[in-house]
Amino acid sequence: MQSSLKKSLYLGLAALSFASVASVTANASNANAAKKHAAAKKVTYKTTNKNLDQSVTFKATGKNAVYNKAVGKRSVVASKADMASKANSKDTKDLFMAYQEGVTSKGVHYYKVVSFDKKVRGFVYNKGVAKTNTTVAADKPLNTTGYLQNTNRFFNKPYGSQFKTSLKNDYKAMNLASDQFTVSDAVKVNNDQTYYYVTDKNNQLVNGWVNSVYFSNNVTPAAQKAMDAKSAVNASFVSSSNLGSTLFTTSVNPKVQSNGKYSNADVLQLLNNQLKGHGYQPADYNQVHESVNGAPVTFDKDGYTAQGTNITVEVTPDNSNNKTTVPYTVQGLATNGYQQTATPVANNLLKAVNLDNSLYNSLFTGTPNSAFNYANFKSQLLDSGKALNVLSNIDGKTTYKFNAKATETNAANSALFDKDGKAISNATFNDVKAENNGAGLNLVYDVVTANGTTTTTVNSNDTNIFGGNSGQATVDAINDAKSLVTKAAGYMKDNQISTLRDAEGSDKANTDSDALNAAVKTLSDNSVNTSKISNYNNLTGALNAEKAQKAAIDKVNDVANSLTQFTGDTANGKTAYVATGNKDQLQDALNYALSQNNMQKSDLQKAVNDSGLVLSKSDDALKALGVALS
Repeated sequence: MQSSLKKSLYLGLAALSFASVASVTANASNANAAKKHAAAKKVTYKTTNKNLDQSVTFKATGKNAVYNKAVGKRSVVASKADMASKANSKDTKDLFMAYQEGVTSKGVHYYKVVSFDKKVRGFVYNKGVAKTNTTVAADKPLNTTGYLQNTNRFFNKPYGSQFKTSLKNDYKAMNLASDQFTVSDAVKVNNDQTYYYVTDKNNQLVNGWVNSVYFSNNVTPAAQKAMDAKSAVNASFVSSSNLGSTLFTTSVNPKVQSNGKYSNADVLQLLNNQLKGHGYQPADYNQVHESVNGAPVTFDKDGYTAQGTNITVEVTPDNSNNKTTVPYTVQGLATNGYQQTATPVANNLLKAVNLDNSLYNSLFTGTPNSAFNYANFKSQLLDSGKALNVLSNIDGKTTYKFNAKATETNAANSALFDKDGKAISNATFNDVKAENNGAGLNLVYDVVTANGTTTTTVNSNDTNIFGGNSGQATVDAINDAKSLVTKAAGYMKDNQISTLRDAEGSDKANTDSDALNAAVKTLSDNSVNTSKISNYNNLTGALNAEKAQKAAIDKVNDVANSLTQFTGDTANGKTAYVATGNKDQLQDALNYALSQNNMQKSDLQKAVNDSGLVLSKSDDALKALGVALS
């Protein structure tokens, strides 16, 4: 019994001991968990600086993401991959500005940042972005005076250099297009764009940073337009039957003469060009009225008109009883071997076409200076299904299908279409009547054979296929051209102009460049195989080089001539700047000369290089041009 009692006692003590140990272990685990939970709750964030320098720019390193909060339950605003992409970007929008910084209770430092495009805003570990220099010094233009193509893009800082970069809107209401600006500083920003700090020469208070693409040493189209508006002759057209009523107004800018004014002859010509298509008779000198300081001034043929003058032009309507009838020719296009012809088709060879008299009169007749409406003419007579779309020969075998592409060219109808094939909107009945040496409107048709096959492949830009003459040469002409080219090419050692001179020598080919160019064109137009002509490519290369050189010389001389026409105030009064030798004054003269010839400075510099001219050893105008370009 005692033994049984001892065993029971031992077991009871063991169980008690086990329970006590278990209780202690459980209490310890709960205490540790509580401590960990308490510790997790204590991770906090404190802002240490709410006013960081916002002129400092940061760039992503790609090492960390951006979160909506620094600690606690948070979400990703920009992933690590997004930030890595921004780290490799040169785009301004991918830069950052940090406007606050802080630290967690664990000592982790964060920036509060916003991207330049404001699409990313949040907290990033301070190693996730790094300060960056967004600008480096850049070269100013060689000529620091020029014009702006866009005068609404002045910034307070180079765009992309800082977060708070803004447009200067103070100048938007100002007309600055014709003003000259001076560059005083230049920087390149993160995206490789260069910005210039410019100041208006007319108003020092107008200044700011502009993208260099908007700056040009040459007169920009916007500047030219603004200057034209200031210098234009402004005309009001009034009817002779009602002088108090203005019909329409216009502005013209003739070529400026050496005295700084416009010749009256040039003014009148441009005014009458503006009258075309309005149905009024061309004006004469005595119909143009101008005044200076309130006193009437006679507008005569040999006189001049000052820039910016306002004039009144008295015009008379066309006489409605004096109608002009536009003649026309039907041209049949055909190809026979290498010969392409455009031959007039006589009316007596065509079957009659029934056309209402009133329709004919409305389309073919009009007052001399009224507009000839080709688009309406075509839609009424020439489009598919219309009376003149398909014509038939009286032989019953041949028909003619209207060819709009060939008709609507400068070659066929120079009064109606320019060299680019664009319609001339103010072409008059008189203009169309007079074109093609008085033959009038050329209506071009494809010749279609009896079996329905069109026998022509037309080069509608060929200027020689009209008026009954073939654009292709005869066999004899081709043989003559081939013989001349072969003889000249035999003397060509290379494609240089110097050896072309040898080939043109009287004891050799006995020819000149014009004849050789004509011969080469004949071979090209007739698709003659030139592969067996020795040194043919050298010959054509030299001819092309000579053409380019002559064209370059002409360009340079045109600008030099315009340079001599520019006058301005000097110590000796109103004088041509070309005579001063003053580089700044010559620069103004050069800008004027470039604008008169619709040329950029880079184009002129290339022309000088291609021309082979040595400006410093040429006449006074070219010497002055060299100074202006230096």
